[in-house]
Amino acid sequence: MVEVIFLKRKEAAMEKQISRTWKDFYLHDFFSCEKGNQNNMASLTEGSIPLVSARKIDNGYKDFVSPNNKKLFPGHILTLNNDGDGGAGIAYYQPHVMALDSHVTALVPKLPLSRYQLLFVAMCITKQRNRFGHGYSINTNRLRSFRIMLPCVEATETPDWQYMDIYMKDKEQELLKPTIEQLCKRLINSAIGGGKLRQVNWKAFDFTEVFTEIQRGKRLKKADHTTGDVPYVSSTSLNNGVDGFIGNEGSVRRFSDCLTLANSGSVGCTFYHKYEFIASDHVTQLKRDGLDKYAYLFLAPMVQRLSEKYSFNREINDERIKREKILLPVNKDGQIDFNFMSSFMQQVERDILKTTLTTFKKRIKLSKTSIGGGKSRVAWKNFHLKELFPNLTQGKSKGLNHMLKDDKGISYLGATNSNNGVLCFVESSESMIHKGNCIAFIRNGEGSMGYSVYKGEDFIATSDISVGYNEHLNKYNGTFITTIADRVRGKYNFGYKRSANRLAKEILTLPSTKDGDPDWDYMENYMREMEENLILTYIERVKTRVE
Repeated sequence: MVEVIFLKRKEAAMEKQISRTWKDFYLHDFFSCEKGNQNNMASLTEGSIPLVSARKIDNGYKDFVSPNNKKLFPGHILTLNNDGDGGAGIAYYQPHVMALDSHVTALVPKLPLSRYQLLFVAMCITKQRNRFGHGYSINTNRLRSFRIMLPCVEATETPDWQYMDIYMKDKEQELLKPTIEQLCKRLINSAIGGGKLRQVNWKAFDFTEVFTEIQRGKRLKKADHTTGDVPYVSSTSLNNGVDGFIGNEGSVRRFSDCLTLANSGSVGCTFYHKYEFIASDHVTQLKRDGLDKYAYLFLAPMVQRLSEKYSFNREINDERIKREKILLPVNKDGQIDFNFMSSFMQQVERDILKTTLTTFKKRIKLSKTSIGGGKSRVAWKNFHLKELFPNLTQGKSKGLNHMLKDDKGISYLGATNSNNGVLCFVESSESMIHKGNCIAFIRNGEGSMGYSVYKGEDFIATSDISVGYNEHLNKYNGTFITTIADRVRGKYNFGYKRSANRLAKEILTLPSTKDGDPDWDYMENYMREMEENLILTYIERVKTRVE
C-alpha cells in the first residue's frame, strides 16, 4: 500500500509525485469515446436530468432537462469538453445519469474503475487543456491519438490504478479536513452554543494541572508488528489516529479512555479514544481520572490548537508539553468547570443530531419523489446470470496458505459470507488482483455456497469464487442483485455444487424496463431509499437515547 504523508511543505509533496514512474498511454486503451447527441437545446424541457455542456464550471452542468427520444448516458463515467469558451479540454467525473450536448464527449471506462481512479484520470486529461481551444477543438481523429501520462507499475508497465485510488482518497481527505474543521468551529460558535461559551469565565492552566497522566507511547518498528485486533495509534491525521491493528503483547504501551496528541507527523492532531489501544512513540497520552467522553471531546480542540505553534521543524516533545498552557472554562471558585464542558458537548451532540435528522428527512422525501410510482407497479423479468455478467472470471488464488498475510495489504476473499467475504488482508500481487465494483459469487465452501457479495474495493479471491462485472453496476443495484441471487442458495450442497456452468445458467428475477432490459436505475433508487430509511431510523434512536 502506498502511504501518503501530508507534508506542510508543497516541495516535499511534489518530490513524492516526481519520484514515481510515469508512462504515456492512449486514452482509447481504457475508454470508449461517444459524442454527445443533444444538438437542439430549444427542444428540451425542464426536468430532473443534468444536461452537461462544454462549460468550465459546475462540472459542466448547464441545466436540468426531461428525457427526450435521444440516448441518455450512464453515471460513473468521464465527460470531456470538445470546445467552448475556456472549457475545451476539461474532463469531469460524472456520477449520475445525464444528457450530453454535442460539444461534449462521453468517456466510458472499459475497465471497472473506481470514482477515485476516474477522478485521477480526469485530472491528468485536464492538465493538457491548454492544447485545445476554438481554433483547435477535440474531434474524433484527435481523440484516437490522444495520450495521457499516468503513474505505472514498473514491473508490468501497466497503469498503477491502486496508487491513483489511494492518492485521490488522501487528496479528498486533505481538501475536506480544513472545511470540516471550520464548519465545526462555526457550529460551536453559533446558536448551538456560542452564547454559552461567552457567558462563562475562562482561565489559563498548565497542562500538568489539567491532565494527571502525560505519557508518550513506546517505539515499535513496523517490521515488529504482529497480526491482531488492537488499534495502533500513530501520528496520522486520519481515522481518529488509528494506523492499523496489531497483536503485540510485550514492549508496548496500552492506554484507554484518554486523548492522544501527535508529537510529530500530523503535529498537534488530537483525538479521544474510549477503547484500549497501543500507542506509538509519536503520540502522547493525555488523561485525567473521572472525566467522561464529553469533557474529553471539549478538551480535544483546545489541545489541538498546539498545531498552530508547532510543525515538522519544531515537534512537541515531553518538556514542551509540560510548559504549555490551555485556556478553559472555570466555575465561581476559579476551578476548571468540567461539568460545564460535559453538558456543553452533550448539547452540541443533540443539536447536530437534530440537524442531521431534519436533513435526512428532506433527502428521503426527495428520493421518494424521484423514484416515481409505487414499487408494486414495477415490471419483473427473468434473466440468466450470464446475460447480466457475460465475463465471469474465476478467483486466481490457490488458497490462503499460498499468500502472505499483511494487515495493511489488500483484502482476501474466501468462501465465506461473513465480513462481506473478507477472510483477512494479504500482501498485494498485481497479477492476482480483481478490480472492485463487481459481484463475487461463492461457488464452494461450508455454509456459504450460493451466497454473493458486492465488492467496491479491489481484492484477491480464492478459486472457489467467480467474479462478475457490468458497466451499469454500482454498490446500490449490486446489493439489490446479491439479495436476489442469494435466494437460490438452497439448491446447492456438497453433492450438488455451484459449478461455473451452473452459475452461468442461474436465473435472476429482476425489475425490467419497458424495453425488457434490467432496470438498473430502479434497483439503485430502491436501495438508496432503503439505506436512507435505515439511517433515519438509526439517527432517531440515537437522538432519543441522547435526550
